[in-house]
Amino acid sequence: MPFGNSHNLLKMKYSSKEEFPNLDKHNNYMAKVLTPEIYSKLRDKQTPSGFTLDDAIQTGVDNPGHPFIMTVGCVAGDEETYETFKGLFDPVIRERHGGYKPTDKHRTDLHPDKLKGGDD
Repeated sequence: MPFGNSHNLLKMKYSSKEEFPNLDKHNNYMAKVLTPEIYSKLRDKQTPSGFTLDDAIQTGVDNPGHPFIMTVGCVAGDEETYETFKGLFDPVIRERHGGYKPTDKHRTDLHPDKLKGGDD
């Protein structure tokens, strides 16, 4: 089901500066990497299903996190979210996964002779 984006269209009447969320007391990766510049660049974009930047960051805005537990602070609403909002998601993924870059490839080797553990 497509996301309704009428809220995003209404927000475009306001400047990016007025709409940028106050993340001063937030402890999540989204708050750590989202800058006014990134927000301004991405706020008017949406995926084909209507998912917006504000949709992606809403969970991190609503839930500032715990002082000792760093949460992600953003969600992908569909597959296209990663490409549409890569200016936010690439740095969040890099921070969360210890330097993992968009050019990196996940290595998987499920050959049974190379599996470790599970003997107990």
